[in-house]
Amino acid sequence: MSANYKSAKDHTVIDIGKKCKKSIFRVPNVLRRQNPEAYTPEVVSMGPFHHYREKQGKGGNEGKGEEDFQLTERVKKSYLNEILTGMKITLEELTAKVTELSDQKNEGGFEERARNFYAEPLDHISSKDFIEMMIVDGCFLIQLFRKCDDPKHRAFDDPVFNMDCMFHFLCHDILLLENQLPWFVIHSLYGLTLDIYSGEASRDVYSGEASLSIIILKALSILPSLKHSCSTYKTHLHENECHCDADVLHILDLVRASIVIPLTNIKETGHKAAGKEGTSNPQEHQVHTRNKDKRDNKAVHEDPDQHQIRTATALSKANIKFKSIEKDSIMDIQFKEGGWFRNGILEIPQLNVGMSSETLFRNLIAIEQCYHGYSNEITSYAIFMDNLISSKEDMELLCKEKVIGNWMSDEDGCKFFSNLYKDIPHNKFYYVELCEKVNDRYRSRWHTWLALLKSEKFSNPWRILAFGIGIFILILTACSQTLNIRVNMHK
Repeated sequence: MSANYKSAKDHTVIDIGKKCKKSIFRVPNVLRRQNPEAYTPEVVSMGPFHHYREKQGKGGNEGKGEEDFQLTERVKKSYLNEILTGMKITLEELTAKVTELSDQKNEGGFEERARNFYAEPLDHISSKDFIEMMIVDGCFLIQLFRKCDDPKHRAFDDPVFNMDCMFHFLCHDILLLENQLPWFVIHSLYGLTLDIYSGEASRDVYSGEASLSIIILKALSILPSLKHSCSTYKTHLHENECHCDADVLHILDLVRASIVIPLTNIKETGHKAAGKEGTSNPQEHQVHTRNKDKRDNKAVHEDPDQHQIRTATALSKANIKFKSIEKDSIMDIQFKEGGWFRNGILEIPQLNVGMSSETLFRNLIAIEQCYHGYSNEITSYAIFMDNLISSKEDMELLCKEKVIGNWMSDEDGCKFFSNLYKDIPHNKFYYVELCEKVNDRYRSRWHTWLALLKSEKFSNPWRILAFGIGIFILILTACSQTLNIRVNMHK
């Protein structure tokens, strides 16, 4: 497999002719310049991309120095010592165990496998430093999620859980594309440390390899934007005994799977709309099989009009209603056409928009653009919602119908989607067929006139009463005229 790199921070190009595990990237500048803070860790560094910021000081490339991560670096050492003490081994012995476990799977050495996940050379990091960084950061993550899952594992002076919002800040950084660790690193360490946590809650309730995924999904459910998708995906993994930990790329990949994959029947080949013209390849929706996915050329749509849909207020004026529905995936948007007196209903699962939502969606979109194994589902969702919301009135309407659970101001909320996909070519659009249906119904003059009549004549009880009285008088007048005509005819 060949990989070409054009300035690591500028652009990353991967040869997609063969399978590859390279799934951790530096965000290209064309995306980063929209909101650099959405891609840069603030409280914890995971992996190599921001590991050496502490040595760069204030004059470093990122403009931040050692003080950014002082607290979490101390916590990392504390969590590592907890594991080493519990296993009664040294760091060198733990490293040997992890390396031996990796060698047994015949998938290459531990260091080689881990380095292959990163889409740029890491020659500046020595073998010893790289392996130690993987072990320390991996131990921090599994201990962090264990403590979140079971409070009895927390020390009384643990700053992560004693400081308000500290865990939220950590989740913000853990979900950044540049801040990912290879999943097999975390999974290997988790398996090696199960014996010292034999009574942990997740192991008693859940069984099999999926327990690590369940612990992480349970922890991330604290974020408003992920509460529903992580909870439903976690429940599904448990109920269906899905053992798919080995196929996860990293934590951000797991989160994307919880959003994209339709959970009502996860073993099917994709969404209900998948496979039809205007949708992505249905294989791309299967559980963690993105390395087998191939691009579906039929899903390419160059016409920008196919991405367009009217705003929420404009659709409302055409008698198209909005309805919040319960679905396993926020992406499962449906349009039900109406009849003569109802144009249609756009059914959209509720999305809770919070302070960390922009960062989450930006990084999900970034990995879709960088990693060849994904199609543009999250990007398509952002485009669709941005088309619906272009003003404060649009946001108020969707919040009223509970399509959006806005934890911010209406002004900030309506700006949420506006720049998420700026400068991104989006020729693969997931909702083409849906938009065509909605646009066809929007162009119906009859329903537009009917909606106008409702807004002008039935907007409040007094107008309804006046309209009713007017109709009553009209009927009386017609009856009177008819009676007069009959009387005159009999004379």
